Amino acid sequence: MTLGHLSLRDPEGRGFWMKRNAFGLGEIIGPDDFVLVDMDGNKIAGQGGRHSEWPIHSEILRNRPDINVVGHTHPQYASVFSASTESLLPYTVDADYFTNVPRHEADVALITTKQEGQDLANALGDDFVVLLASHGVTFVGTSVSHATCVAIFFEKACKAHVIGNGAKIRPSFPNSHVRQKRHSQIMTPVHWEHSWAYFTRKLAALSAANTAGVQIYR
Repeated sequence: MTLGHLSLRDPEGRGFWMKRNAFGLGEIIGPDDFVLVDMDGNKIAGQGGRHSEWPIHSEILRNRPDINVVGHTHPQYASVFSASTESLLPYTVDADYFTNVPRHEADVALITTKQEGQDLANALGDDFVVLLASHGVTFVGTSVSHATCVAIFFEKACKAHVIGNGAKIRPSFPNSHVRQKRHSQIMTPVHWEHSWAYFTRKLAALSAANTAGVQIYR
């Protein structure tokens, strides 16, 4: 609902632009829906409140100079999968975006201190997604398009895992060597740029249809 949040590193080095609180991600439509927060959690620009879990963003951005976007959400399948200690299994090609997905266990429901944020950042390491045990998922990207693809394809991979595992289907292919090869083929800028272009075309078509009062089946 309103608990997820997303941030973009400020290009002027002042901190990060964070989605304002008390609004759902689906309600965020423009620049006025973001507030500028410094690395110590102080809001320095923008209208609206600051999420209490700002340390997720400050500490990951502090640890990872290659990252410009950080998101934290509670998608259904990834959240269910976060309660498991088993590895993400390759039921579909979506799993090939990822190798060994880290899992962070914490004794708090919300990450609200710098130390808690640093612990999560350490768990993430050099990866692009980290599970928060029995909670949700934090994902990152070098760009908006990259982070979007990471989030969408991770949820798809978790959905396939939950469904396949629930049906007692155990994937026998591929092995670790083949999975690494497949990962190198699919986790590329070209692939996520193509995916991002598709998502934006789909959004534009849905927006146009809604304006015209036309029902499009999703």
